Amino acid sequence: MEKIPVESNLNISEEIASFLLFLLNEDRQISPRLSLKQIIAAKARPGLSSDILSSSIIARFPEIGIPNGPLVGGATNVMENFVKVLCEEIIDSIQNDMRVDVALDPGAVLTAAGGNAGGPVTVVGATTAPHSATGVAS
Repeated sequence: MEKIPVESNLNISEEIASFLLFLLNEDRQISPRLSLKQIIAAKARPGLSSDILSSSIIARFPEIGIPNGPLVGGATNVMENFVKVLCEEIIDSIQNDMRVDVALDPGAVLTAAGGNAGGPVTVVGATTAPHSATGVAS
């Protein structure tokens, strides 16, 4: 049986390994964990608004040298309109298409009630396996 020779220009496992390590070690921005108080207080948040978001962005145009308001000669500011449409589409996508998947640790408290010939029965326990849940953003 004839052996197939290894071509040296295809032997790039070291380069691939270096690249994968680069991806894993890249400085990543890790989002901060929210405290229980912040999570509970989030119910009072007003939700996303494309109008408020686009207004906030347009208000910062002067910081980066983009003119805001009507342009010279009264022409419509196309950049402002673009920002408004972009924000509307992003918020619409988040509110209507986004799905939030979460994993729940074992140990969630559960209660159940029922009855039998001996009278009412109440059960208190905890889950023993992790679970998943799905939610939506608003």
